[in-house]
Amino acid sequence: MAGRNTRMAQWLDYRVRVTISDQRMLVGTFMAFDKYMNVVLADCEEFRKIKSKGRKDDEKEVKRTLGFVVLRGETIVSLMAEAPPPTGPKKAEIQPGPGRGQVAGRGMPAAPLSSAPAGLSGPVRGVGGPAAIQMQPKAAALGGMPGLPPGFPNRPPGMPPMMPPPGMPAGMPPGMPGMGMSRGMPPMGRGM
Repeated sequence: MAGRNTRMAQWLDYRVRVTISDQRMLVGTFMAFDKYMNVVLADCEEFRKIKSKGRKDDEKEVKRTLGFVVLRGETIVSLMAEAPPPTGPKKAEIQPGPGRGQVAGRGMPAAPLSSAPAGLSGPVRGVGGPAAIQMQPKAAALGGMPGLPPGFPNRPPGMPPMMPPPGMPAGMPPGMPGMGMSRGMPPMGRGM
C-alpha cells in the first residue's frame, strides 16, 4: 500500500489529464488523493467531444472551466501527467514564533471558575416546578379519609375506621416488619 501511495504522491502539483467513464477529459492541477483514488483537481477544465447532427465523422471539442473539482475514484479511467509543477521562487516557510495561545473573547469578561455563569447556577424558586402551594398536604376532601392519595377508594359508609378497605386482607401486608415468621419471605441467611 505504501508503494502505491508514493507512486501517486509523486504526481502531486503536476498538471494532469484525467479521463472519466463518460469519455470526458478533465485537465487540472493534481492536489490530493485518497485510498479510494478520489482525486482533487484545482484550476480544472473539462473537455468533451460533441458529434455534429448532420455529419457522423465531424466532431468538435467543447471546453468548460470548472475550477476546484473532487472526482470520485470509481469514475476515473486514466490519469496522465501533462506538465510538471511550476518552478518558481518557493514561498518561504513560516517559522513558528515565540507567541502564546490566547482565547479570543467575545466582548464579555471571563467569570472566575468558582462561580457559575448567570442562568446556570441552579434552579430558581418558582420556575420550572410546581408552586409551593401545590406541594402542601391537602385536607380531607368531601368525606374522603385524611391522608389517602387522590383516586384512592373511600371507605364505605358505616365501616369502622381501623378496618382495611374491601379486598385488602386484615393485618399488615406480607413481608412488612412486625410480622411473625409465618408470613412473607424468611430473613436473609435463613433457608426454608
